[in-house]
Amino acid sequence: MLYSSTSQQQTKEIAHTFAKTLVGGDIVFLDGDLGAGKTTFTQGVLESFGYTEPVRSPTFSIMNIYPINRGLISKVIHLDFYRFNSPDEIRTLGLEDFLEDPKIIFLIEWPEKGTGDMSSLVPTKTIHFRTISENEREININ
Repeated sequence: MLYSSTSQQQTKEIAHTFAKTLVGGDIVFLDGDLGAGKTTFTQGVLESFGYTEPVRSPTFSIMNIYPINRGLISKVIHLDFYRFNSPDEIRTLGLEDFLEDPKIIFLIEWPEKGTGDMSSLVPTKTIHFRTISENEREININ
């Protein structure tokens, strides 16, 4: 499904709609240029789950874990692999324990930087973000 967004609020509204399709165990790849709206989209997903605390980009922390209470979903793990130089670096995060929990949703920015040989990180959904202009984004949800 292809969407066009001209504001952060509109991107969050698209994310609210998308969040209704998520189930525990989903691994969502967020692909797109810097500043294309990946973290804003994640903020919208978490808002739709009732999360009210700040949602920040994991660019420097690499991994942010958000506890939620949404039926069969207990956590959203937001990852950013932008700073990774090799897929081997992913192993240091200890994701294997989390991957076995069917109550967790993963939202992964820059997945191509860190998932090369991680067969356990196979996306259930992929979202492509493209900057059209300063205020317009194209969001393609597969």
